[in-house]
Amino acid sequence: MKKLLAESPLILAEAAIAERLRRIEGVDLHPTLFNTPLIYDQDQVGEMSAIYQQYIDLAQKYKLPIMLAAPTWRLDPDRVAKANVPATINTDAVNYMLELRDQAQQQHPASPPIKVGGLLGPKNDCYSPDQALSAEQAQSFHQQQAQELSAAGVDFLDGQTLPSVSEALGMAQAMTATGTPSIVSFCINRQGQVLDGHSLEDAIRTIDAELDHPLLGYMVNCAYPTFLCPEKQSDFVFSRLIGFQANASSLDTCELEKSNATQQESLEDWGDHMVKLNQIHGTRILGGCCGTTDQHLLYIAENA
Repeated sequence: MKKLLAESPLILAEAAIAERLRRIEGVDLHPTLFNTPLIYDQDQVGEMSAIYQQYIDLAQKYKLPIMLAAPTWRLDPDRVAKANVPATINTDAVNYMLELRDQAQQQHPASPPIKVGGLLGPKNDCYSPDQALSAEQAQSFHQQQAQELSAAGVDFLDGQTLPSVSEALGMAQAMTATGTPSIVSFCINRQGQVLDGHSLEDAIRTIDAELDHPLLGYMVNCAYPTFLCPEKQSDFVFSRLIGFQANASSLDTCELEKSNATQQESLEDWGDHMVKLNQIHGTRILGGCCGTTDQHLLYIAENA
């Protein structure tokens, strides 16, 4: 992963998965585990695989590396135990993604790499920093899932939608203890701050200082690209901010939560802001979050 970051000026990350599946008639998402249990449903898993395949095909067409996350967001031991699914669901989800990757690489062996990550999320609401765990609680809570994902053979661990420095720190400690390259990705507000009020620079410096083993880097997801306020961020932030998976809408998280329909700004506005992050600030990993599709990745691929 370090070599890939050092040598690749642009790396795609996936766009939306679960939100797109939610809009497909006949696809039933689990109330707490969302799209993950689809891996056991032969009638519905094809819809999910088709979305991942869109992203893989696009990356291969434009000869770009791509980072995909196994569908393991918030598959912590408590939720898994209560959901009446196999206890091996984290490993099974990774194996599902590794199989998709292997099939794609066999068909196009000369294409740039496809990296598979293990996805973790906060224990509670990702938009409510007051519900976040302390660092000590988070390290204990996320340790088992981090170990399971690492043992399953992922290329990296990816803690996404983190609303607070405290839970991000504890999760980072749990992830880096596995020895697998790890990323922390924050939810931010319109002022470019972590939702708990920390500046990105303070958040990054705080976590970096507390870790025995450094993170691969930091990302932002589930926010519109303008929320980063790149003109206000320091050079230090961009030295550690390796990626952004952006929402298609400039509504904030509270407004998006109240919406029953997919919200999107113009593709050009979204894409131009994302491309500038890469070309001006050197942000290498670009992908999508809520409201995005393969068309958003296509814009990046054609214009970055």
